[in-house]
Amino acid sequence: SRLRLSLEMSGASAAAADAISADVEEMDAIIGQFLDFARGEDEAKGEHDLRGVLEELAEHYARLGKKLLFGQNEYLPFKFARMSVRRAIGNLVDNALRYAGEPIEIVSFKQDGRAVIEVRDRGPGIPEGEVERLKRPFTRLDQARGSRGGAGLGLAIVERVARAHRGSLELLPREGGGLVARLGLPLQ
Repeated sequence: SRLRLSLEMSGASAAAADAISADVEEMDAIIGQFLDFARGEDEAKGEHDLRGVLEELAEHYARLGKKLLFGQNEYLPFKFARMSVRRAIGNLVDNALRYAGEPIEIVSFKQDGRAVIEVRDRGPGIPEGEVERLKRPFTRLDQARGSRGGAGLGLAIVERVARAHRGSLELLPREGGGLVARLGLPLQ
């Protein structure tokens, strides 16, 4: 907040102000991820509607001007930690936007007693041998790609949320190219 206030008061050119503002937003996101990871997953589970969570996320990303496509999102009320699941899906969307660009497709459905949320992109995907490694904290696919931001915690947080719900996180190649990040949560 102090950096933002200083920026507003600095009289910097519009281009410089935009660049500094983007840096501040990236630092804020990284600090948020560190805090999310440090907090762990002790949020109480309650009866919630997954579709409501997805609608909130759709509104959030629409305000940011991001193109997300939603399809086949069933009404799925079940017990889950609402903010943790919202954060997990948001992390998957943020990763897709960072590494694949727009549009991102989000689909939810019931399958084998689970609520399944898929975040689908058309980016470069993840080599099969790297999937499990990328679920560990502070791990990124290519350390040389430091310019893409992030601290390597997004997928670790999603994995932790999945485990706290006795669920799963899968990172699968998408037919036709891209990645499907599939979060599965038990309905019971």
